[in-house]
Amino acid sequence: MVRFLRYLASALLLAAGLALVVGWWLLHRPLPELDSSITIPELHQAVLVDRDQHGVPRIRAGSLEDLVTAQGYVMAQDRLWQMDLLRRVAAGDLAEIFGPGPLDAALQLDRENRTLGLRQAAARGVSDLTPDARLLIEAYSRGVNRYIQDQSGKLPLEFMLLRYSPRPWTPSDTLLINLYMWKSLTSSWKSELNRASITERVGPERARDLYVVDSPLDHFVVGAPPAGGREMLLAGIHDLGKGDSLPAKLEIAASSAGHDPAFAPAAAAETPPSPQWIEAQEFVAQFNEQIPALIGSNNWVVNGSRTYSGKPLLANDPHLGLGVPCIWYMVHLESPGYNAEGFDLPGTPLLIIGHNDRIAWGFTNSGADVQDLYVESFNPTNPLEYRVNGAWVAAKLRHEVIHVKGRPDDALDVLETRHGPIVRSEGVRAYALRWTATEPGAMDFGYPLLSRAKNWSEFRDIMRHVPGPAQNAVYADVDGNIGFIVAARIPIRKNGDGSVPLPGDTDDYEWTGYIPFDDLPQVLNPPEGMIATANARTVGPGYHGFLTNRWANPYRTARIYELLESNKSLKSEDFDAIQNDILSLPDRFLAGQLARAAQSKPPADPRAQECLRRLAHFDGLAKQESVEISFLEYTRHMLFQNLLKPYLGGDPGGYEWWDFTSAYENVWLRDKVFLENVLRDRPAIWLPRQFASYDDLLMASADQAVAQLQVVTRNSDRTGWHWGEVNPLFLPHPLARSGFLRPFLSLGPMAQSGSIDTVKAMGHGHGPSMRFVADLSNFDNSLMEITTGESGQYGSPYYQDQFDPWYEGHALPAPFSDAAETKARIHRLRLLPGETAPAAPH
Repeated sequence: MVRFLRYLASALLLAAGLALVVGWWLLHRPLPELDSSITIPELHQAVLVDRDQHGVPRIRAGSLEDLVTAQGYVMAQDRLWQMDLLRRVAAGDLAEIFGPGPLDAALQLDRENRTLGLRQAAARGVSDLTPDARLLIEAYSRGVNRYIQDQSGKLPLEFMLLRYSPRPWTPSDTLLINLYMWKSLTSSWKSELNRASITERVGPERARDLYVVDSPLDHFVVGAPPAGGREMLLAGIHDLGKGDSLPAKLEIAASSAGHDPAFAPAAAAETPPSPQWIEAQEFVAQFNEQIPALIGSNNWVVNGSRTYSGKPLLANDPHLGLGVPCIWYMVHLESPGYNAEGFDLPGTPLLIIGHNDRIAWGFTNSGADVQDLYVESFNPTNPLEYRVNGAWVAAKLRHEVIHVKGRPDDALDVLETRHGPIVRSEGVRAYALRWTATEPGAMDFGYPLLSRAKNWSEFRDIMRHVPGPAQNAVYADVDGNIGFIVAARIPIRKNGDGSVPLPGDTDDYEWTGYIPFDDLPQVLNPPEGMIATANARTVGPGYHGFLTNRWANPYRTARIYELLESNKSLKSEDFDAIQNDILSLPDRFLAGQLARAAQSKPPADPRAQECLRRLAHFDGLAKQESVEISFLEYTRHMLFQNLLKPYLGGDPGGYEWWDFTSAYENVWLRDKVFLENVLRDRPAIWLPRQFASYDDLLMASADQAVAQLQVVTRNSDRTGWHWGEVNPLFLPHPLARSGFLRPFLSLGPMAQSGSIDTVKAMGHGHGPSMRFVADLSNFDNSLMEITTGESGQYGSPYYQDQFDPWYEGHALPAPFSDAAETKARIHRLRLLPGETAPAAPH
């Protein structure tokens, strides 16, 4: 027995030793050097790379070219696999490393991005770059490639698990990643199909109600009505129905379409989707984000009249799909004449959002409509010809070959008309997509160059050349100025507004150009001393250009203004508190409606009755432990079903509120504004026949909500319906959505506070992808944090060290001055071009 125990102990020790060796080989060996000297022949002078306690690099170089070369090297140290994955997503090369997967999810996404022609647009964009931009991107590529070469045989874990090596980095890869963000922030064509279908089914009058444009909570940055004009606007003087009807020619075609797949109602979901289906859809959605349009982003800026210092403060927290690693990378970059700190996209040089020593800036998605679908009529006798102004014209045929791991190549033929690629076909009818991102000249390298601007004039000059994606930019400078610009190529249409598919066989609906830059929304130093945008409507009736009719709900914007107006001595920590605010305005409104309705006829279910009683003391906060928020959100869910099911038939597919787990084709951004209008005005046209009154509708929906919550939570006890568990947070790693790697590489699921309508906008896997506050009186008082950590490598101490403060809403200081950076320094890496290189900058 003693001998057996000795053998067992020896075996266990051997196994533990092997595990340590394997763990070191897989996790520690690929980690980058942070405290040494490395020779990089591509450099002209030595470069210093200091890192603080969160691994955030401060890179100092003798020239801008050396700076971005070092930036490429350092970013690859932390995020090489993520960079490779992002370029593969945009290029349509995912299936090459993932194989078929569940429901061919990777191949499905590859086919979509190949159809859009992102690879071709990026290649064309490289040839269109200015010499200045080309120099920067090529220098950055050299730095990435030096790290790939140096790290050969010691690649991060994901490369080893998937058994492949990265190809060299090219300037085209950087533009591909920019195109990935274009697609994430501007895709609307599926929504246009759904809107056409829904308009046909509910009729023009109800469609005008559904796709409401105006809300009393809107705050216009540009084009506000004159005194007294706002009441007229809300009374209906302004054209509420613009773009809600189908063009007459298309309406005839759509009404005769019968059971065309694109216009068929979604099948009723009597049982939940299978886990495999959800996993496949989430995999696709992770890289094919419609989410920015769903929960958007926040930014705001105030001038010195509203701050403790007399200088501006600026805040930004873009809301994107969350995952591991984070989509943003923090960095401080310095070279002669350049000193900037902020957030960058992996694969891109310089910064996207941040501040330099003179200005600060941030973005939210403007929602500008830069995609139009055209219905093309193809020749029944020649499928390669389509009609243009009464004549048959030859379409272009593009052949794509997609490599699929473990399977034969997938061949894809893409037809292109004068408008763009065919993205959906129905017999002889097909839909071609025109999109500003794939138009000639669309790949101007504008946004990263903003970090070189020193004042409003220079900032505006750089924005003048930004083709997209269209963003609401807020600005502040050390001289006390604040400003706002929407800059991009936004089409001017001969007819219509592109909210539904348009006839493509005539020139009647063509683009006639883009809105001139000087006519785009912009303002400097508004008299209110503050500007806030959160994807809601930013332009009023005084602005005569058409940007979009897909404004987000106005609740986050309204709450931000409410909080800003309440404090005339704002500090960075006040801005951080606003970013973490969880008051839900639409839930507070619905609570009042339910309380009044219950006075005439209480609900039948005792649990609903108790929920209603608790609403008497409801504070409106979407806290983790709140049962009231769960009850209100699901009551709204059932209200929508009861209101729309009679007209849409079955489940109203495509609407974001219908399935809380898969909101990837959202088509209706002002859903709650519509509902508030109906509940406030109580029009007979919307009351379903089975209900005698709106009070009956509200109480029936409350009863249905508690029944649904019992199913969703698998708990009949009302006290267990905590919002944080009904709306959990999950940050997946692409290789660990499930399986044994999930607890190691991914984060969650876990309870969380906030909802998609609170300033802290939180969904299942969507929310603030970073938080940023800039103090223009002293940049050392600024705050910056990302969701997980600087490193994308599991073995690094910086893999998820920022998650706890981000999750708990505790902002991290972002030192900027030399003294503050020196005090925060933990690591120093020297990048040397050779033996005789000049000394690194001090």
